[in-house]
Amino acid sequence: MFSIIKPSMRELGMWADNLQHAACGTRVVSHQLNQRRWPQTKIIGGSTTPYGAYPWQVELQAYKDGWEHHCGGALISETIALTAAHCLKDFKKSQLRIIVGKHNLAKNDKHEKTYRVQKALVHPEFRKDGPHSHDIAVLKINSLNSKGVKFDSHVQPICLPDYYTKPNDVDWCTVTGWGAQKQDDMTSLSKVLQAASVPLLDLETCRHEDVYGGRHQFILDSMLCAGSLEGGVDACGGDSGGPLACQANGKFILTGVVSWGDGCGKKNRPGVYTRVSYYTEWLKKVMTELENS
Repeated sequence: MFSIIKPSMRELGMWADNLQHAACGTRVVSHQLNQRRWPQTKIIGGSTTPYGAYPWQVELQAYKDGWEHHCGGALISETIALTAAHCLKDFKKSQLRIIVGKHNLAKNDKHEKTYRVQKALVHPEFRKDGPHSHDIAVLKINSLNSKGVKFDSHVQPICLPDYYTKPNDVDWCTVTGWGAQKQDDMTSLSKVLQAASVPLLDLETCRHEDVYGGRHQFILDSMLCAGSLEGGVDACGGDSGGPLACQANGKFILTGVVSWGDGCGKKNRPGVYTRVSYYTEWLKKVMTELENS
């Protein structure tokens, strides 16, 4: 009844223009994840990562009573990061900052650097087709020099997919973040970056009445679902906006952005992600405008 989908190599291809760094989607620190047996730590059902294994991961902090962890994000160029639109709700850009090279929330990491947000652009149709629809936003990084973030062994951009096609070549991807280890308890954030290997599910499965069919948010073509229907592996609170990365031809591609779900790691409630390839044309337009502004 349920099936796994595979993003096509065409969908996982990279943009053939100059908006992205030529060496996107590469890393010098490896991390092998088991796709069948998950240790019961958090993300939910993930494992602790070695520093530098996911160099495109960024932390988005928000200022409340002080600076604190708010969401994840993905670095896609020297000056641009992607996150979820809902992560920007209720905050001005002056209340947000981006940390690259981050690994351990409890200390300063060797390669970490902090940047303020120069511009924050939410997709214009965010929530138009339901409370979680078009959940994607672009952040321009405010740096002291016009070149933006300096890439090194622990800070690298992830590749963007070309455009939307029906996935059919890759079936497991990796989600990363510092999310809560207990549902609805943001005091239980993981101190060290976690990663989990998750299977991608087709839209028919995700729309099934036993999964998300008939709920308050219809599963749109601009979304994708990932995770075990048996439960036990998922993103959770604090992971929002973070990357779902799929590997193709030796490079990691930003296939999804952590968006929403019903609880964390529950049976028949996989994580729902914003499908990045659906927004290729919008991202190209916005990135060009931001790079030239």
